[in-house]
Amino acid sequence: MTEQTEQQRFYRRLIDLQCSDDATVTAWLEDDFHHFGVTVIHDGKAIVDVHAAAPRYPWTTCPGALHELRALIGKPLVRRASDIGRLLQMRTQCTHLFDLAGLALAHACQRREHRRYEVVVPYRELSGGKNGMPWIFGPATVVLKQNGECVARWSLDDQIITAPAEHAGQSLRRGFREWTEAMPEQEAEYATILRRAIMVGSARPIDMEGVQTAAEFGNGAVCYSFQPERSRIALRMTDSLRDFSGGNQGMLIKTANIS
Repeated sequence: MTEQTEQQRFYRRLIDLQCSDDATVTAWLEDDFHHFGVTVIHDGKAIVDVHAAAPRYPWTTCPGALHELRALIGKPLVRRASDIGRLLQMRTQCTHLFDLAGLALAHACQRREHRRYEVVVPYRELSGGKNGMPWIFGPATVVLKQNGECVARWSLDDQIITAPAEHAGQSLRRGFREWTEAMPEQEAEYATILRRAIMVGSARPIDMEGVQTAAEFGNGAVCYSFQPERSRIALRMTDSLRDFSGGNQGMLIKTANIS
């Protein structure tokens, strides 16, 4: 890959949230690595039913996480998407279904109109990652749009936000949750969406050709497929990667039924 090509590459994530009626929210997410959907049925206060779909996923074990979301049934709606962490243990869930369900709950609780988020993460120069050393990511500016309008823009150097000035110095890792919990709920939602997209998008330059199982990836027990009881049998889906560098055309078009 030439330097010019690298600089032109982008990771892109779309999230679509809409109320199909007063009691139902349908949420979809698609990016280079994933395509998931969640439907939440509620009575205005609590969750009556939950369904999920996984048209595309990176590990063979990922579909097993669909049923795990049904632990939400009977739990209350939440106004802050991150408050789903009070209802479920994130590390035993699919991270992306967990995030998407949290957004769906907030969408339902606040009775919001149709909303589509788009995050664009430029290619980031990669170094390190050997002999036990962490990956180090080069500088980039990441943009979040809501219904086509820019609502947040962060400049980064490795895992640190460098701009805008009011966020400068904040780590994407240490103290991030405490930082966002002190924000108004909408700003916190933007920040949480940005962070997840940055973390997932940063994996785009990593060569996965030699990785056969989730255990070999070395992420620890961070999600459903990476739990010790299944990480060694979680095989990489070799045909699951997409490249949406050129734009969001074709994203969230071929969706499956959520039932």
